[in-house]
Amino acid sequence: MKFPGSNFLRSRRGVTAVAALLLILFLFRPGVYRLRNRIATSIGSALGRRVALDNVRFHLLPRPGFDLEGLVIYDDPSFSAEPMIRAQDVSAAIRFRSLLRGRLEIATLSATEPSINLVRSNEGRWNLASLLERNAQIPAAPTAKGVYERRPAFPYLEAGHARINFKLGQTKKSYALRDADVALWQDSENSWSARIKAEPVRTDFNLTDTGLLQINATWQRASSLRFTPVQLAVQWQNGQLGQITKLLSGKDRGWRGGVNFTANISGTPEALLIESQTAIDGFHRYDIVGSENVRMATGCSGQYNAVTSTLANLLCESPVGGGTLRLRGSLSLVAQVPNYDLTLEAEKVPLTSVVRLLRQAKKQIPGDLTASGLLNAEFHATRSVPPLPEDARLELPAHWSGTGSASNVRVASRLFSNAGKDELALGTIPLAVVAADSQGISQEIRPLRLRTNKQEQEKSQEPAETHLRIGPVALAMNGSSPVNADGWMSAAGYSLSLRGDVELKDMFRLENVMGLPAARPAAEGSAKLDVTVSGPWQGFAAPAAVGTAQLRNVRAEMRGLNTPIEIASATMSLDPDAVRMDKISARTGSTHWSGEVTAPRHCAAPAVVAGIVPGTVPTCVFQFDLMADQLSTTDLAEWFTPHPAKRPWYRILNSNSNSNEPLGPSPLSAIQAHGNLHVGRFGLKKVSVTQVSTQVEIDRGRITLTALRGQLLQGTHQGNWIIDVWSHDVSTQAVRYHGTGTLQDISLAQLGALMNDDWISGTAGGNFDLDGSGDIFHELLTRSDGRLQFVMRNGGLPHIEIPGSPAPLPVHRFAGELHLKKGVWELSAGRLESRDGTYQVRGTASPVSGFDFVLTRGDEQSWTLTGTLDKPHVAPVGHRETNRTEAKRVEAGAETVKP
Repeated sequence: MKFPGSNFLRSRRGVTAVAALLLILFLFRPGVYRLRNRIATSIGSALGRRVALDNVRFHLLPRPGFDLEGLVIYDDPSFSAEPMIRAQDVSAAIRFRSLLRGRLEIATLSATEPSINLVRSNEGRWNLASLLERNAQIPAAPTAKGVYERRPAFPYLEAGHARINFKLGQTKKSYALRDADVALWQDSENSWSARIKAEPVRTDFNLTDTGLLQINATWQRASSLRFTPVQLAVQWQNGQLGQITKLLSGKDRGWRGGVNFTANISGTPEALLIESQTAIDGFHRYDIVGSENVRMATGCSGQYNAVTSTLANLLCESPVGGGTLRLRGSLSLVAQVPNYDLTLEAEKVPLTSVVRLLRQAKKQIPGDLTASGLLNAEFHATRSVPPLPEDARLELPAHWSGTGSASNVRVASRLFSNAGKDELALGTIPLAVVAADSQGISQEIRPLRLRTNKQEQEKSQEPAETHLRIGPVALAMNGSSPVNADGWMSAAGYSLSLRGDVELKDMFRLENVMGLPAARPAAEGSAKLDVTVSGPWQGFAAPAAVGTAQLRNVRAEMRGLNTPIEIASATMSLDPDAVRMDKISARTGSTHWSGEVTAPRHCAAPAVVAGIVPGTVPTCVFQFDLMADQLSTTDLAEWFTPHPAKRPWYRILNSNSNSNEPLGPSPLSAIQAHGNLHVGRFGLKKVSVTQVSTQVEIDRGRITLTALRGQLLQGTHQGNWIIDVWSHDVSTQAVRYHGTGTLQDISLAQLGALMNDDWISGTAGGNFDLDGSGDIFHELLTRSDGRLQFVMRNGGLPHIEIPGSPAPLPVHRFAGELHLKKGVWELSAGRLESRDGTYQVRGTASPVSGFDFVLTRGDEQSWTLTGTLDKPHVAPVGHRETNRTEAKRVEAGAETVKP
């Protein structure tokens, strides 16, 4: 069949007429500004929306059309007063044949960088759906209509680099699609198609790696939108998990991995069949870097009713090793609180895969941790909320039920494994869901019968919210009897309790498995545990342990101590903010210790480096109240003075020790602590000090002893001392001392006995101020300065005989002030009261040159005292010689004190 006019267009006359028309349009362009309203009306009639234009320019090549400026397509007022589409630059190509028929018809409408608003009304309808439903009622021809089709064709609509915004009612959301390429056209008489390719973003965050979203859609004409057949293919590719979680929830949850999602949707809005695949490649926590590639994938299907907002026949399956995780059920989103009926199943899930996932999700988990066993469980969750008024606010918790178990569970790691012998055997671990009622009270906590106080206390440790109860189970470790273990997991956090006797080496292995951040000394022994390890899921917080551990027969080693610490018994209490060890009964070498020690938690351990600068090490201050039966200066030098030492046999307790490596500074020299110290007997070389008590402050090798009291030489000492290890001369490594205080009722006879010479008797007391350095007594004297105000009573000097006076020289009272300068003692104004008179005593004494004193009696007779303690020499001197001797002595004293 031939239409009239077809032969005319093919004829030479027809071609000539078309060419003439084009020439007329080129030479005599129509007034396009007068066509602005007509163009807006043409676009509006095709879209069913009011359209406005700012300016129009006509172009002939490469295809007749218009350049539109300031295009605004208004939305349906029932959705929004804001325009649906706003574009500054739009190109509209016209159909040439429509001009021949005397009408203006838009063939293609192309917008550059438009802004598009998709609005969802309070009733749940979208403005785009309303537009599509209206156009389905318009008898428009397909976009690619035939030559002889006289009906207006649906234009081909496209937009490049568009921004698509989303609104709920009158509120614009932060979600948007950026750099979107959009196209919409009519495929055939009764079908339309659309495509979109865009990058999801949020306007309130700077997201850079959310992936690329692609949607291809087709739908057919129907009497109502709810009966419209649709097909959608959705792809979300190359997204980064951390950016996607921030996009959806507003916060980067700390997870990393590549996300790919595909979905196919077909059917009508009342019955949409959904099939989807989701995969996360390289899943890990943001601060865990490793070569292990963990892939998480799941496939889901279901039937969704967009009219009632319900999802039925939901089935999601995730293959895990040789097992499967499965989620099935239905849910409804029409109410304020979603209703659902879901079942989660774990079928023969290997624990090896669970541990692989755990290593990427939890820090401190050993990289070579392995586990064997299978997980089987089925959990059921339901919630049914009746329809409520809009202003009602009722949140009913879900009802959970179900049980499961992990069978033949064994855990091992090469960090502590010994050819498979050292492993944790847990056997079968029972699992059970404990649901909460409408008041948020755990249903199983409501007793059906009377329980003991201990049972109630154990039950009260479980949360009121719905949680998964784990255990109880007997945890068997290599050298220990089985430990009772149980715990729970909820949406907020987790908890694991351990009770029983365990060997320390096995406890350290368990800490490694659980990823507990703890310092583990080289130690062996046993402990009775009653400990709970718990923590929240949010924020990647490290697990915290609280409870008690009763230590028994513990033998521990610390670098810097050449003898082990042997703890016969002690009770360790783990509090949220501190670790307290009390009821201590321990021994270091020949010293027995008792008392208590408290250390803060969540503080960095001090670093031990040579030449440490005070204030550069993170502080972790200990508190203590200790009692020792005996101590000595040798012990203190061993603990606080760095020096190499032979390796005794018990160094094998420290697996990190190496006999060839330098020992370096003692860790004790980096400790900060303060507290009280009581010592039954303190050995100061040959001097024994008893009933010692003091307040001690240790600050990185600087030891301050305040209110130091003690009994020595049948008298008492009271004063303050500072022992500074780190301020010493590096070349000599001599420790520096500074002390002030008083001595009372000191037995001089015992002092002579310590010197193996009974050269003095009586009692003495006084005040002292000493500042010096040295590791031995001889060095201390030669490198010290100070003074001593003394008073001697009721004694004598057996080696000194003054002619004409009682022998040996009796002393009723002898007082003066001694000054010490680089090992030389100087007495400037001594007064000695004896039977035959009072003597003025002046002179010096030193270990090298001996005595050089002058004794002047009240009758102006004088004697010189020279020699040594065991062989003193007394000689009389004349008055003039005495004066000359005194003048020389004054001059020598001036030179001695000259700075």
